[in-house]
Amino acid sequence: MNLTPMSYKDYVWPFNPESIKIERSRYVAEFKIPQGTGAVQDFGSAPRIVTGSGRFVGSGSADEFSQLSSVFADAGSGTLRLPGMAPFQAVFASLVMKGQARPGCIGYEFTFLEDTSAASKDGDNFPQIYVCSGGESLWDIANRYGTTVDALHTANPQIEWPNALASGEKVTIA
Repeated sequence: MNLTPMSYKDYVWPFNPESIKIERSRYVAEFKIPQGTGAVQDFGSAPRIVTGSGRFVGSGSADEFSQLSSVFADAGSGTLRLPGMAPFQAVFASLVMKGQARPGCIGYEFTFLEDTSAASKDGDNFPQIYVCSGGESLWDIANRYGTTVDALHTANPQIEWPNALASGEKVTIA
């Protein structure tokens, strides 16, 4: 199992959601042919729909849900990274607080819709440049962007101290 954390835009889940469902479908139509059986035509793939649910637990659960709510409120598409999958552009379509909020535990459900218009305009949006806020390491950035430390180090040979990046230092995401 790939333990890469799920992330969207600049938000990284502290723990991957308990369930993630990725729905893929195709646009197809059946046409009746007079005095025939008919024909099926494939019009291509529909955008992916990603749904899931999880819980934030611990003393910071309310703050964590608030951060996720802020990301939801920020309109537009962003890069969605799921464990074991290549990143793609998506829109955060819904966020629901699930059940009763209890001290130290908040359940949630989410839906993301693949933004195929962004993918066709921007390609993969790579390479991306990340600007460090200081006190970070290549390991932190690799986890955030679903890549490896080796890939980041290869793409950034100028980095002398991978365990202590300076504030404002630029890292190419590979």
